[in-house]
Amino acid sequence: MKLNGKIAVITGAGAGIGRGIATRFAREGAAMALLDKDIDGLKETLQQIENQGGADCLLLEGDVSVSDDVQNVVEQAAQKWGGIDLLVANAGVAMAGSVTEMAEDRWKQVIDINLGGVYRLSHFGIPHLLKRGGGSIVNLTSTQAMRGYPGWSGYAATKGAIISLTRQVASEFAEKNIRCNSIAPGAVDTPMNEGVFNAGGSPDELRQHWADLTPLRRLGESEDIANAALFLASDESSWMTGTCMVVDGGQLAG
Repeated sequence: MKLNGKIAVITGAGAGIGRGIATRFAREGAAMALLDKDIDGLKETLQQIENQGGADCLLLEGDVSVSDDVQNVVEQAAQKWGGIDLLVANAGVAMAGSVTEMAEDRWKQVIDINLGGVYRLSHFGIPHLLKRGGGSIVNLTSTQAMRGYPGWSGYAATKGAIISLTRQVASEFAEKNIRCNSIAPGAVDTPMNEGVFNAGGSPDELRQHWADLTPLRRLGESEDIANAALFLASDESSWMTGTCMVVDGGQLAG
């Protein structure tokens, strides 16, 4: 299997894309430390992993905006398995608001979670990758980093910064055999986006509108993004670093 014997730390694994990545990595033989604020969601993720054959997993409740929580999951993973090979920074929140509408406290919050969470996982995780002689980092961004959608200034700003941080980490640690890439999903059918649909007043119409913006005429599934994450985490992408892989059903091409 592609990740047999690899140790991964995945944030935001309690639902949506993070859960999809965790279950996909489990099928490929990885052992994983999974972090999420929602411990019940993590237990559901573990149940799905066990239903498909199981994997060695460590579940930790925590917040990526809290340094101690991120350091804790990294240190516990390294202690349990003797090292870490893969980091997947997936946790994030969608907070709506234009630059004039968004209160400063919410602006700071979305930056601290979406961008700060990526920083913290690399900050605490890279020293362990170095001890293993290298590894792979996968950061989740969004097509909103590349195309403006009214009403999402803070979210888009963080996602653009993640692409830049990914390139920076890639250039800094390439000589140490650490690769760092990002994935920019388009409109994916996740609980987070379900909340966006419901907040819009006409969930079915908004869901269809998002699908219509996609040339392939459907919303993405978590598995679509998990397949890309598997490729970037595995040795099959061994000559790729600093790139942003767009997985959007053709949204940016349309």
